[in-house]
This record gives sequence, C-alpha cells and structure tokens, in this order.
Amino acid sequence: MADKPKNNLPKVPPFIIPGASNQYEENPSPQAAHVVQAPRSAAKNDKQAAQQGMASTLILLISVISLGVAMLSGAWFAYSVLAFDSDSILSKVVVVGLAYIVGWIFSVIGVRSLGNLILPYAIQVYAWVVLGGILILQVFIMLRLYQQQYQFSNYIKYLSMFGAGLLALVGLHLILEKHSLVPFGGIILLASLGHLYFIVYHYVFVVNVAHQFVWGDIIFFFVTTMVSILMLAHLGLLNGLRRSIDRMFNPKDNHFVS
Repeated sequence: MADKPKNNLPKVPPFIIPGASNQYEENPSPQAAHVVQAPRSAAKNDKQAAQQGMASTLILLISVISLGVAMLSGAWFAYSVLAFDSDSILSKVVVVGLAYIVGWIFSVIGVRSLGNLILPYAIQVYAWVVLGGILILQVFIMLRLYQQQYQFSNYIKYLSMFGAGLLALVGLHLILEKHSLVPFGGIILLASLGHLYFIVYHYVFVVNVAHQFVWGDIIFFFVTTMVSILMLAHLGLLNGLRRSIDRMFNPKDNHFVS
C-alpha cells in the first residue's frame, strides 16, 4: 500500500504557504493621501472679475479718447502747416505727441495685459483712419510741390509730417499681436505711382515750369515708394520692437488676470 502524501500546509490561520509571492504583510506600506483643496469662494472670484472689468473699461475709454484727440489735433496741425505755412510748430508737436503716447501706452496695457476684446477693433479702425490721413497728406504735398511755391524749410516740414503719420501707423500696428501692414503698403504704393505719373505730366507737358524743383518731387516719390515696398515685403524689421513689448507687458505680471 502506497504511503499517504505529506500535507505540510498549516491547519490554522494565517495559512502561510511556503514559497508563495503574495504573502500577508503585517505592516502594509502606507499610501499617499489625495488632498482636496477647498474651491475659491465665489465672492472672491466675483470681486476679481469686477475689478478686471472696471480696469478694462477705464483703459478702453482713456485709450480711445486719447488717440482720437491726438488724431484730430494732428490732422488740424498738418492742415495749418500746409495751408498757412505755420511756423510755431514745436509746442504743437509736443502736445499732439503727448496725447498719442498716453493713448498708445494705455492701449498696449488694455490689449496685451488685460485682454480687452473691444480695444483691438478700435485700434484697427484708427489704423485705417491714420492711413486715410496719410493719403490726404500725400495729395496735399503733391499739390504744394506742383505749385512750386515753397522754401526748403517748408519741404522739410512736409517730409516730417509724412514721417509722423507713418510713425503713428506703425505704433498702432505694434499694439496688435496679429496685424499686417501689407494692405496699407499696397494703398500707399498706388498713391506713389499716381504721384509719379503726375510728375511726368507736370515736367513734360506743362509749359513755364521751374525744372529745378523736380528733385523735390523725385525725393518725395522715392521716400513714399520705399516705405510702401518695405510694408509689402514684410521683412520683419519690427519683430525686435514687438518682442520687447511682449516682455514689458507680460500678462503674468498683471494683478488683475490670474
């Protein structure tokens, strides 16, 4: 008769099986507890949203009013120089530039830091308004050059006013994160080509013309044409200024936006 197999298993708990991998642990390893933080109170969120809304609305008003005042006063100033050859221009340039700078700074804060949703559309409208002013200024300057009744100092004023209009347009362009100057350059180029054809007619088909003034027309034509080509080429010449503005008005440093 065969021997009965030996049963070495324990007869009482805990039934510890020799060689098994899933042994009972007397001291189980502690598990990491998941800490649930209490949600922020609704009153605090409402207070922060109210502060942000008030700040955004105030900056919107300051930006729109300041830029509007700067544009209206700048347009009147340019008209007075072209129509009446005004000489007292330094104080006018200072106050118009101050209004524009104030509006520009608050606009950058409203768009880049506070994320105002209305201000970018207002800036785009102002950009087209400035472009219209530049085109009107080009026409007035072409008429003054056609009349050939200006001094060299007046000619410098004409070029300076055109440059100031371009600076105002570029400043508005830098406020917006995604904005292109290509359509603006195309329109300025068309006006420059119109000036070229006007120059050809004036100095070829018109009699009793002072031909020494032709260089004034040619220089102004080349200035406007080069500016328009740079806008159309989109070479990224303003990328450095745009990055500097991004660093200066980083939303992470804003106390109103979480």
